[in-house]
Amino acid sequence: QKSLGSLNGQVEESISGLSVVKAFCREEEMEREFAEKNQELCKVSIQALICSGYLMPLMNVINNLLYVVMSVLCGIFFVNGRITDIGLVTSFLLYVRQFTRPFVEIANIYNNFQTAVAGAEVKATKGSEVFTAIAGTNGVAAVRVNQTGPYTITGTKDDASSNSASVNVTGEQTYTATIKFIRLTVKTPAGSKLVLKNGTAAFKEVASTTGTEVFYLPNTGTYNGEISKDGETATGSINCTAYQDYTLDIAFVHIYGASWDGTSTTKWSRTDESAGFTDPVPAINNGNGNSPFDSLQPWAGMVKSERTGGTMVAIPKFWYKITQNGKGMKIQIADRATAGFSVSPAHMDRGDGKGERDVVYVGRYHCGASNYKSVTGQKPKVNITRSAARSGIHALGSNIWQMDFAMRFTIWLLYIVEFADWNTQKTIGGGCSETTSSSSAVFNMGKTDGMTYHTGTVSNAHTAYGVCQYRWIEGLWDNCYDWMDGCYYNSSGLNIILNPNSFSDSSGGTAAGVPSNGWPSAFTVKTVAGMALFYPTEANGSEATYSCDSWYFDASSPCLCAGGSYYQVTYRGLFCVDYGGASGSGDYIGARLQELP
Repeated sequence: QKSLGSLNGQVEESISGLSVVKAFCREEEMEREFAEKNQELCKVSIQALICSGYLMPLMNVINNLLYVVMSVLCGIFFVNGRITDIGLVTSFLLYVRQFTRPFVEIANIYNNFQTAVAGAEVKATKGSEVFTAIAGTNGVAAVRVNQTGPYTITGTKDDASSNSASVNVTGEQTYTATIKFIRLTVKTPAGSKLVLKNGTAAFKEVASTTGTEVFYLPNTGTYNGEISKDGETATGSINCTAYQDYTLDIAFVHIYGASWDGTSTTKWSRTDESAGFTDPVPAINNGNGNSPFDSLQPWAGMVKSERTGGTMVAIPKFWYKITQNGKGMKIQIADRATAGFSVSPAHMDRGDGKGERDVVYVGRYHCGASNYKSVTGQKPKVNITRSAARSGIHALGSNIWQMDFAMRFTIWLLYIVEFADWNTQKTIGGGCSETTSSSSAVFNMGKTDGMTYHTGTVSNAHTAYGVCQYRWIEGLWDNCYDWMDGCYYNSSGLNIILNPNSFSDSSGGTAAGVPSNGWPSAFTVKTVAGMALFYPTEANGSEATYSCDSWYFDASSPCLCAGGSYYQVTYRGLFCVDYGGASGSGDYIGARLQELP
């Protein structure tokens, strides 16, 4: 078993380290080492077979010879009259058989102890007796013992020890025990240099050629990994508390950004890793589209699925940063946590006891007229107050709420960095309604159901009116406005509420500031209740310049809504904000739900 384990270990190391072997031209040496170990295994295997082949016949011969000797002696004693009871003779011969049977069983005891770790040395210990074997590539070590009784099973691998297991050997059969190591799999970009530390001391340092490294840890505790490649570095840590498998995923942070200088152009400049990206091409008339962000997170993770609230679109967690740039700003999105960045507004800790969320969901459609769900084939539910929509939506489930300012703002961030242009009615589509005849009332949702690409318009031009979708979310600026919860407006200006349990039309919010009414031409960046946001502080723009969607507020009408309606105008795109009274409603204002797991 030791020779077999040594050979298996040599083969495993040769294959996993193939690139290193080639790099140092050690092919011949590895072949010679394999041949030596293979020859040694062959030699000891033959010896083991010979010994095991002799063992059972020898035991049977001894057993049978003893039986014959006892039979002859009993016969002689019976003839001489020293034994007169034939039953006594028979019983004595049976006892002889029973006496020798345990020795035969001991010779046959053979136990498999599973370790699930190839190349590990497994020990079966009973008192001062220790029996060992090396686990093969299948993770099984076959340990042969020659005594009955309780055994403690342990293993070692790469200077790391396993936990222990107990087996009580009572006779001739196969026994199985499972032992585990603290095994850590570290996943990194291929070609990275990895340094794994336990505390301040470097535990392992390797060049990861495949991007996956497996370590057997000597003890529990917190392990910190650092990777480097081409001048980039990244870190990660994991707390290993038990004998089990752990996975630590370390990757370089990718940051994409856009910057607007506050001038009259609606265009932003791309920054960071997206600096050289071309503009996305949304689909028109149910055709094809493409975007350089399609394979990047979090955009790639925005997929639709059926959930309790109907058809929903997932938004994975991301990190963002907003920096004031004169009258404009710079927005950056990172796919991983990094210094100076905050968790996106929809995913952040909202103070509701759920902590940060890895994914949130927003309705693909407006709330349907029949039951508030996000469904196709129905008209939106309109003529409802914001508070009525809040109650009706939350009745669908404990994690389902009316879409709030934080969710809308999250979508704003994603769009801006991807499209680098304020004007959604030019980059994606005019929205509002399909035709002039449908621009007087809401219409059935699902107009984009035939689209095979996630972003675009059903019209034949991006500048034409018609139902649009962004990353599978239909109607963000068409058919009807969506009430926007988690915010309200009063004499102090805009107020933000992040905890969905505290959504209100008039109280409990944190004041953000007083926005300007009209077409924004300058913005202020501010952090409110831990959320970095922006709002307009000058309104000298138009429907074709600066941030070309209008923002309107009224202290006597605290409820805010967002988007556009069926009425065809060119200033009600994704960023349009309007107001309504606490008791106000209309056939142009609906709602949209969100799920916060």
